[in-house]
Amino acid sequence: MADCRSQFNDFHDSIKLKEENDVLKEKREIIIKRIKEKLSEQTDYTFEIFNQGSYAMRTGIKPLDSDYDIDVGLYFDMSKDDVDPIEAKKWIYNALLGHTSDVKIKTPCVTVTYAAGYHVDLTVYATTNTDNKVYLAKGKPTSKTEDKFWDESNPKDLIKAIKENLSDEDDRMQFRRIVRYLKRWKDVNFTSVNGKPSGIALTSCAYHWLDIQKETDSFTGKLKYKDLDALIQIVSTMISNFHNDFVEIDGEYKFMPRLKVELPVEPRPELFEKMTYKQMTTFKEKLESFLTALNNAKDETDPTDAAEVLKKQLGDDFPVPAKADTGKRAVVPAVLSSSESASEEIGWK
Repeated sequence: MADCRSQFNDFHDSIKLKEENDVLKEKREIIIKRIKEKLSEQTDYTFEIFNQGSYAMRTGIKPLDSDYDIDVGLYFDMSKDDVDPIEAKKWIYNALLGHTSDVKIKTPCVTVTYAAGYHVDLTVYATTNTDNKVYLAKGKPTSKTEDKFWDESNPKDLIKAIKENLSDEDDRMQFRRIVRYLKRWKDVNFTSVNGKPSGIALTSCAYHWLDIQKETDSFTGKLKYKDLDALIQIVSTMISNFHNDFVEIDGEYKFMPRLKVELPVEPRPELFEKMTYKQMTTFKEKLESFLTALNNAKDETDPTDAAEVLKKQLGDDFPVPAKADTGKRAVVPAVLSSSESASEEIGWK
């Protein structure tokens, strides 16, 4: 059987987005500098700027469409009861207006877009509240009154939960690799934004349900991580967690599949909640096709044939070795060593 370990290692190196990406670092630093210079003109509240999203959680991948998304959080020392959420977002908007020709207030954030294919999402939080909770400013100036509100959020605890998931650093590395594989599978197989599962939903599935797959080589005594087996396990578990709801669809009652997964931290929202039943059905069908492909790849004796199967699901970045290099035998691939832990990259979303 082929485990394609060396191909998965190369694939991961191709899709991960490193902290040392100079352009991304430059865009973020420019934004932060401008906010620090201009925000004092908008408010007297003190604030803290921090990284969030996949960048902070070390689960980022290179986007297929070259639209790099950088997430920055702003923790304001203020109460949600003292400041309107749209007013707070306007502080950021006004501070960045003119920085580029495209600055917009969106429902969850303020977005600055660069012509070169980069955008920075800035989220505003009120952190000094009587209930000791953190709240995110939601809504746009044009939103209905009921859609302008402070929403309970917990970004720093989420970052900590994902980064510190599992006690062993090498196990964490497999966790991060599996999250990246799932994200790339999602980007390859869902061409429309509508119905595409979110990256944080897939990350949470791995957080709750992934069983690390590894074994000790009986000859060398070295620990080997089995990413193909880990993918089979998590995708199979996701499918098994679907349940059927009896609902009305187009005037007819029928059983429809639904998967639920919660964010790992309070307030623990259900992350697939906004997907329609039709979208959820498509999601399940694609997961089932993915699982079939993963099992078929594992059953192949030639790594070339196995990699061809995986490439159809994971995209063109998944390498396919030439048959002349593999013959009719499984490749004995390189093993990710514990020394790689020290140089593990931090990815952008």
